Amino acid sequence: MHAPRTVLNCHFKSNSQILGILCMSLGTPWASAWYVFVAVTSFITTLLWSFVYLLSIREALKIPINWVLSELISTTIETLFYLIAFIVMFTSLYGNYGRNVAAAVFGIFNTLAYAASSYFLFQEHRSNAMSPAA
Repeated sequence: MHAPRTVLNCHFKSNSQILGILCMSLGTPWASAWYVFVAVTSFITTLLWSFVYLLSIREALKIPINWVLSELISTTIETLFYLIAFIVMFTSLYGNYGRNVAAAVFGIFNTLAYAASSYFLFQEHRSNAMSPAA
């Protein structure tokens, strides 16, 4: 049996979804295609992980996958990609500068949300690893 997801982690996932929509709408491919790529792929993978837990797919499949570790790796990679993307967006000179700065600021917020989610997933993974297998 898997440990239930923490309420804070679910809260950060929902916040990153809302911030992801803002990042996708503010980011323009002319200013930074990398930023838009990170925003869209992070939004899609976060949406997929939300459905995995919402629809109890991990319990239904009964595949020997460490789901928490898989989500931890995915979320950590997304955090690093967002970190690079908002720096790239801050340095972009193409397009509307105000819009690029707004996209970069929301990228910072999303980076922090993904980092917090990664931290809570790490705590959950660590507590699962330390608990005796039943």
